[in-house]
Amino acid sequence: MPNIILKKTFKVKPSGFQVAAEKSFSFHGSAVTPQLIQAVNQKLETIQYARNANRLSFHPDAKTAGHYTCIMNHDCQKYNEEDAVVAILDVMEILGWDFRFQYDSESSSTKVSGSSFTSRELFIFHKRN
Repeated sequence: MPNIILKKTFKVKPSGFQVAAEKSFSFHGSAVTPQLIQAVNQKLETIQYARNANRLSFHPDAKTAGHYTCIMNHDCQKYNEEDAVVAILDVMEILGWDFRFQYDSESSSTKVSGSSFTSRELFIFHKRN
C-alpha cells in the first residue's frame, strides 16, 4: 500500500546578530504525482492570504527528484500556516488518501560556524482501499 509524507520543516540558523529562519512544506513518496500536486496547488490558491504573506505553491525540488516543495515567508507562517495544512488535508481526503498520523521531531547541531535547530512535523497518508 503506497504512502505519502507531507513534511513541514522549520529551520533556525543564528549567524552573528542575525537569525535566518526557513519554513517549508515538502511532499515525499513514489505515489506523489504531478496531478496530486496540481490539485493541492489549486486548493492553496483559494486561501485568503494575509497581507505580505506569500502564496503557497508546490514545485519540483531541484535537489531531489520526486519531491515537491514550497517555502513560507514569515507572514504566511504566522497567519496562514493552519489554513494551508487544512487545505492540503482536504485535498488529500478528496483524492482518496487517509491521514494516518502525525509525527514531530526536533534536532539541533553545533558547529564552529554556528548552531542550528530544525523542527519537523510529518503527516503520513495512506491510500484508501
